[in-house]
Amino acid sequence: MESNADKLIRLLIVDEGLHQAEIITSSLRSSGIHVLAEFAEDSSDFCEIIVAKTLDLVVFSMDLPDFTLQQVQHLIRECGRHLAVIGMSKTVNEEILIAAMKDGAQDVVNADSLDHLALVIKREADSLKTWRKSVSCEKELHESEKRCQSLLANSKDAVAYVHEGMHIYANESYMELFGCTDLDELESTPLIDMVHAEQQEELKKYLRDLSQNKTSTNELKLKLLHRSGETLEGLLEFSRASYDGEPCTQILIRSRADTSELEEQINYLHQHDLVTGLFNRQYFMEKLQQSIDNAINGKTQAVLLFLSIDNFQNVRNTVGISGCDILINDIAQILKAQARNNELVSRFGAYTYTILSTDKKNSMIEDNAASLLKQVEEHISEVGNQSISATCSVSIYHIDENSPDNSNEIIARSERNIDQIQNEGGNAAKVYVPVAGEMSQAEEDGEIVKHIKAAVANNSITALYQPIVSIAGDGGERYEIKKVIHTEDGPDLSEEDFMPAAERTSTAKTLDRWSIINAVKLIASEAQAGRKLDIFIPLSCDSVQDASLTRWIAARIKSAKIPGEQLVFTINEAHAVNQLKAAKTLFKGLKQLHCQVVLDGFGTGLNPFQLVKHIQADFLRINDAYVEGLSTNQENQNSIKDITSQASSMEIRCIIPNVNDAGVLSVLWTVGADFVQGDFLQSATTDLNYDFSSMSV
Repeated sequence: MESNADKLIRLLIVDEGLHQAEIITSSLRSSGIHVLAEFAEDSSDFCEIIVAKTLDLVVFSMDLPDFTLQQVQHLIRECGRHLAVIGMSKTVNEEILIAAMKDGAQDVVNADSLDHLALVIKREADSLKTWRKSVSCEKELHESEKRCQSLLANSKDAVAYVHEGMHIYANESYMELFGCTDLDELESTPLIDMVHAEQQEELKKYLRDLSQNKTSTNELKLKLLHRSGETLEGLLEFSRASYDGEPCTQILIRSRADTSELEEQINYLHQHDLVTGLFNRQYFMEKLQQSIDNAINGKTQAVLLFLSIDNFQNVRNTVGISGCDILINDIAQILKAQARNNELVSRFGAYTYTILSTDKKNSMIEDNAASLLKQVEEHISEVGNQSISATCSVSIYHIDENSPDNSNEIIARSERNIDQIQNEGGNAAKVYVPVAGEMSQAEEDGEIVKHIKAAVANNSITALYQPIVSIAGDGGERYEIKKVIHTEDGPDLSEEDFMPAAERTSTAKTLDRWSIINAVKLIASEAQAGRKLDIFIPLSCDSVQDASLTRWIAARIKSAKIPGEQLVFTINEAHAVNQLKAAKTLFKGLKQLHCQVVLDGFGTGLNPFQLVKHIQADFLRINDAYVEGLSTNQENQNSIKDITSQASSMEIRCIIPNVNDAGVLSVLWTVGADFVQGDFLQSATTDLNYDFSSMSV
C-alpha cells in the first residue's frame, strides 16, 4: 500500500509570477495531489533551488522570455539531478510539443488546462518512483553480486562456470583441485578434457539432458584428471546460472574440509553492510518484525530510532560518493560505540540508520537520541584535504501492543516523521505520534483506552443526565446516565467517541460499573431530599456476559439502602440475541433484585418479539432507524405502531429515542409511544432540572 510519504510530490514551478504558481499548487491539491512546492522565476532561482532542495518534478513555463527549456535541461545535467520536466505554454500545438520533447520535456500542457496538468504530474510522479525503485534494485543487485563474488573466491568448495563446454570462471579451490595456476590457461580448456576418457561420453549425454531439462538429478560422479595425470573421484553438482549476464552452467565440487569458518563468514556477509560493518537492512527488518510480534503478543515492547543524515545531497555534491562513504562510516562508528547491549544498530539505506532498542523508559531513549545528535554534529570527517561535518535527524517510534503488525508500515511512518523533522530544519529528535487517518484501529483504540484509564484513575469523568419523558401520563422522574471524559491535553470525549473502543478492548465493563456506582449514589442522595429518581444505565456486551455483575449490583443496592426498581438497566437487542444465554441469566438476576430492564435498539430483527419471549423487559426502546424522518415517513410510523401495539398487549412500555426536532414530536402521540427522549426535549446535562409536567396531555 502506498504511504503518504510516497504520495508527496516535491514540485518546482518555474513561472513569471508567484500568483500563477499558487493557482497551480491550489489546483493540484484540490485534485487530491499532495505537493510540496517551490517557486523560481529565473535561472538564478532555479539553480539555487535544485542544488539545495530535494525535488521530483519541474513544471516549466515555456513562455518565459529569458529562460529556455534547453537551459533548464543543461542546468539539471550540470547539477547531476534526475528530474522530469513538464512544459507549460499558453499555446500548444504539434510543432511546439515535438520541439519541447526533443529538448527533454516529458510533455507540454496548456497553461489554462490545470486538470490536464494534474494528470500529467501524477503520471510522471509514478514514472519517477518506478525509476528510483529500478536504480535501488540495480544497486542492491550489484551489492549482492559483489557479495557472491567474494563468497565464491573464498569458498572451500571448488566452483566453476562453464559456457558451451568451456570454462569462463573458476575459483581458487577449483584451480587447486586440478593443479592449475593460470586462469587464462584453464579458460581455454574444455571441461570434457578434465574428465577420464571412459566417462566423457557419459558427461556429454548428461550435459545435453541438462540443457533440455531431462535430468532426474543434478549430481554426477566422475573421475577427474589432475594436471599431474593423477585420477581424482568427485561428485559434481550441476545447476543453471548466469555469469556477467550470460547463461551458463555452474559446477560445484564440495570440499570435505571443515567449513565452519566459511559458514561463519557467509553468515556475516549475509547479515552485515560491507561499508560500515553494521547489520544490513534485510537482517534488521527480520529483527524488527520479531519485535513487533513480541509487542503485539504482550511480551516485550521496543523502540525504533530511525536516523537520517540531513542535507545529504549537498554533502555528496561537495565531497563525492567516495567521500560520503567516509562520512557514512564515521557516523556508523558513533552509533556503534554508543549502542548498549540491548540495541541493534543497522545501516538501513544509503544515508539512513536504524537502532532497535528494548528500553522502555522514554526519557532514556530521548536522552540517547539527543546524545547521538550532539556527537554527530561535533564530529569532523577528513576526506582527502577536506574536513566536513554533518547533522542527523532522528525519528523515535514506540512499538507496543497497538502498533501495526506490518514492519514496512512502521518504517514508512518513521520516514514521514523524518521528512517533517528535516523540513523544520533537521538536527532534532522527535517522537512519532500517529495522526488521524493513519492510525490502525488497534492504535486508535489504544489511545482512547489510555484516556479512559487516566480518567478513571484521576476521577475526570463527568456524569450527564438526559430525561426520558412520559407522554402517556405516567408520573415520576426518569433520566438516562451518560458520560463525558476529560483529557489532559485534548478535547473532551463523548460516549460516541470512546464507547466503541471501550467495547472492542473490554474496557467498557469498568465504565459500566462507574455508571452504576454514580447512579446508586445519586438515587440515595436525592432520596434523602424526598425525591424519587429512576436512572437508566446502559450495559455493554462485556457486562451482559459478566456472571458476577448481579452479585456486585446487589451489594451496592444493599449498601446504599435503595429500592432496586429505581435502577433501570438497558441491554442492546443485538447483544441480547448474540449472547442470549448470558442475557437471560442477567435478566433473571436483575429481576430478583427488583431492577427494571430495557431492551434497547429494538425492532429491526425479522421477528423481534421472539426475543421478548426469553426476556420480557419492562421497556422497549425503538431502534433509531425508525425515528429517522419519522414525521414524513409513513412506513416507519406504521412499523412503530405495530411494535407499540404488540408491546402494549404484553404490558411493556415503549420509548422513542432521538427526538431532535418538533416534526418528530408532532407524530409521537399517533404511534402509541409511552415515553420520548431526545435533544429537542433536553440534551444530556449535569443538572437534574427537567420539568416532567411539560409533556402532560
